Amino acid sequence: MPIAREIITPKNDKLNVSRNLNLPHSPGIRAGNLIFLSGMLSVDPLTGERSQGTVAHETRQTLANMRHLLESAGSSLERVVKINVLLYDMLEFDNMNAVYREFFPNDPPARTTCGVQLSAGMKIEIECIVLAG
Repeated sequence: MPIAREIITPKNDKLNVSRNLNLPHSPGIRAGNLIFLSGMLSVDPLTGERSQGTVAHETRQTLANMRHLLESAGSSLERVVKINVLLYDMLEFDNMNAVYREFFPNDPPARTTCGVQLSAGMKIEIECIVLAG
């Protein structure tokens, strides 16, 4: 019997970047007891526009938006089991980690961080796998 697949969308429509920018992916998918979030960028929750800034700013905004999307799905950051972080410059690793620790102060999830070239001048993109609530 195939596992049911459900699209996860944020309660705040401004954060539905997949739809707002007509991108060919879903913000998230629930499959069984797992939630898979697509890579998220820093987006202003009031305007829906990309919110560029320092790595610290973009990390904080992206993780706050990730929290919102997970809560929209009935889960939370505390249930994240794996995160992939794409960072525009590995020299910013410590700056990203400083903010990351604010969101995952104890027993953080497994994580991979890679230096990559990101689109639209963004500095960080984050995706994750989460236990459903």
